[in-house]
Amino acid sequence: MHQNHSVDWTPFALPKLFEFERGREKNMKKLVSGAVPLVSAKKINNGVKAFVGNPHKIITSGNTVTLNNDGDGGAGLAYYQPSDFALDTHVTALHAKQKVSSYALQFIAASLSKQHELFGHGRSISLPRAKHLKVMLPTMSDGTPDYSYMDQYVKNKMNQKYNHYLKYLNASVIGSNKL
Repeated sequence: MHQNHSVDWTPFALPKLFEFERGREKNMKKLVSGAVPLVSAKKINNGVKAFVGNPHKIITSGNTVTLNNDGDGGAGLAYYQPSDFALDTHVTALHAKQKVSSYALQFIAASLSKQHELFGHGRSISLPRAKHLKVMLPTMSDGTPDYSYMDQYVKNKMNQKYNHYLKYLNASVIGSNKL
């Protein structure tokens, strides 16, 4: 991570960074069980409502951010989707306009989710409203998003969590098996 350097932050309009694709699944009763994650406007489980076998359309790009338009307390939450998925009509897929790492997209999803409190029942995210949303991101000196910083930040957080759980595992599970 960029040690010893202050981070500049800039609001970026979502259309500058992403192409938008609204979900198409609206008749949930016609969907059958399968292997494709169906992302809905949920506030838990990375937005995954079910796994289906006959979606209207599969978004095959993976490595995508999804934005909940409304839902059961999930309006305004964003999630990173690592693999192919289907979307219900209450979610928008945000496809990066340039190649962005999975770690940087996770960072962006978390930054977008900070606006969650602005939305809810009665204030959903329509497509025009989504196109006016901005996300605060670390910025390089040329004014572009600092994807490298985002990438390293998420990797560092993941390593911290991994080391924390490894320490717990060693102390709790492995340590208790010693004779």
